[in-house]
Amino acid sequence: MAKMRKIRVDELKPGMVYDKPIYVDSSNMLVGANTPIRESDIKKLMVWGVSEVETAGVLVKRIDMPPESSAPQEQIEKGGVSDREQLIVADYVELLKKRKVLIEVHARARAAVEAAYKAIRANTPFDTRDLEDAVQSIVKLIKESSNIFLFLYGLDEGKDYTLTHSVNVAFYSLIIGTALKYGPVKISDLGLGALLIDAGMMKLPLYIIHKESNLTEQEYNQIKTHPLLGYKALKELGKVKESAAVVCLQHHEQYDGNGYPRGLKGNDIDEFARIAAIADSYEAQISNRSYRKKVDFYHAMRNLLASGVSKFDPVLLRVFLSRMSVYPIGSIVELNDGTIGIVIGSIPEKPLRPIIKLVLDRTRRRIENTVIINLLQESSLYIARALDEAEAGINIFEVL
Repeated sequence: MAKMRKIRVDELKPGMVYDKPIYVDSSNMLVGANTPIRESDIKKLMVWGVSEVETAGVLVKRIDMPPESSAPQEQIEKGGVSDREQLIVADYVELLKKRKVLIEVHARARAAVEAAYKAIRANTPFDTRDLEDAVQSIVKLIKESSNIFLFLYGLDEGKDYTLTHSVNVAFYSLIIGTALKYGPVKISDLGLGALLIDAGMMKLPLYIIHKESNLTEQEYNQIKTHPLLGYKALKELGKVKESAAVVCLQHHEQYDGNGYPRGLKGNDIDEFARIAAIADSYEAQISNRSYRKKVDFYHAMRNLLASGVSKFDPVLLRVFLSRMSVYPIGSIVELNDGTIGIVIGSIPEKPLRPIIKLVLDRTRRRIENTVIINLLQESSLYIARALDEAEAGINIFEVL
């Protein structure tokens, strides 16, 4: 018996003919032997969220296919739910292919930050060219796949959480900067400042940075000096320009004036620092700390919105919400019928009714076939609650 092999959906073209059937999975055939693949077959796979099919056959020919009749206007309106759902699912399928690229870009950025932080700890000058290159790579990735942030979750933090945190904050900051349509200079300065957000921590005793118990009042007061220490180090050792260095100085200021080190209020806080403050808070919540466990995406976003009135710029917070949604992609949710799924996207105007890939049935058994639910169309279903991985009993990256 011929061995089955996998074919990526993005490699399929209308008119391809294989001498053996093509299967979506072991029990579902897409097309029979010697039957040309239609454009609608490929679109169907994209809507289902299928990234690969399998066959024991080989490609024998490719024929020109006549154009398929388009759906009636009343069925799929321009910009309607069906069109947008297909785009969201197609974006999700493309996103899954970019995890390896994200890991490579993240590793290079992490190495650049590590070199700068080591120089700051040693009080020696450092160059920012590798950091600036890292920013450009991150921006390129975000523009190619706006939901690429999903793969930041669960990256190995190594021995120094600060490095991973700094790079992740840069990603989230640049997502906001991209949404604001920043030009090349502004986006570069924002990214550089965000990558070096915790430069001042390198000037503190290591035992404070890695302490697992509560800080004493004296230790906490030392922590509060890190924005100013970092700002000075960036200006003196890295010759970082003011527009980028100010992120390190002001990212702990709060919109209501209750932050530090200067107690600045509202728009007196630099816009880049206001962006980084949102990114810093969100990223910290979804990452493990020595003194607390991480929270899931939904609850991190809810906490951010709850404190947003006082801590964060409300306009920038809305921009972040519009990009991330109330249920950010990758959120694990339980529906009212007991099934469990992962959010793969949502329509901005309806953030509480996202598109979900089901992964567990109501008995908590894995759903092997790909099942996509659009809550805008399934009016009887709704999200009962958000879950973390432990509650759901799954690993996000095993069910994507």
